[in-house]
Amino acid sequence: MSPVTHVVSFKFSPDATVEQRAGLYNALMGLKESCKKDGEPYILSVKGGRQISKEPFHHDMQIGFIVEFASSEDLDHYASADEAHQAFIKEWAVPERGVVAGVVVLDFEEGWNGA
Repeated sequence: MSPVTHVVSFKFSPDATVEQRAGLYNALMGLKESCKKDGEPYILSVKGGRQISKEPFHHDMQIGFIVEFASSEDLDHYASADEAHQAFIKEWAVPERGVVAGVVVLDFEEGWNGA
């Protein structure tokens, strides 16, 4: 099994407060401990921070995260079945909540497989 990298970035709603922005950051960083599979944490690592690129290719995303998993099965569990991740999405990552206006997700296994 190859390790899998999950990259997610957010564009904040113009009305999102500083506290809400910090809340999203802290909540996502906390998923490393709160996400469980078979009763154990399974996320290998989480990194995150504000977008600082001066290049014009950030598509107005303001904060980004890299979440690493041991396998695509772990990523699938995270994306579809993990209760802590689902709660994070409902609380922070849907535009209806007023914190984010956009989300971009990219998942990959290292290497080139002829796509």
